[in-house]
Amino acid sequence: MKQFLVLLCMVFFVACNNEPKTENAEIADTVTNDLKADTVSKYVHRFSDTVLEKKITEALLKLPFVNKSNRYIDSFSNHQHGISFLIEDPGAGETEIPVQAGYNGEQRFETYYRFFVDPKTLDIKVYGPAADKKLTVKEYLKTQQ
Repeated sequence: MKQFLVLLCMVFFVACNNEPKTENAEIADTVTNDLKADTVSKYVHRFSDTVLEKKITEALLKLPFVNKSNRYIDSFSNHQHGISFLIEDPGAGETEIPVQAGYNGEQRFETYYRFFVDPKTLDIKVYGPAADKKLTVKEYLKTQQ
């Protein structure tokens, strides 16, 4: 019986509200009418050196696992898309060019691989998420077996 009275009191106190009731309270709309149209140009990154970009893309497509992913993306997209590359300019103090490879869908970019390419030698390193470090292609392939 004691527990019932405690529960009843708790319900009573929770149900009581000290705020006065207002009849015609208007809720302010937080949506503004100043919405700007979304454009693709805001999201597409253009790499500054197109010749180097082509060399990097060709070198990455020669890797067997990238080529396999390219065929996979081509198959599930009904031969409309292949693997896409997001090539960025190197950051301050960095010499390697970061590249993301994956599927560029309508809603998002799905990263399959992260590469770091030396622009002078086209030496490729793959980011290994399990090891949390840059691996050579041979080291990366060993982790995938």
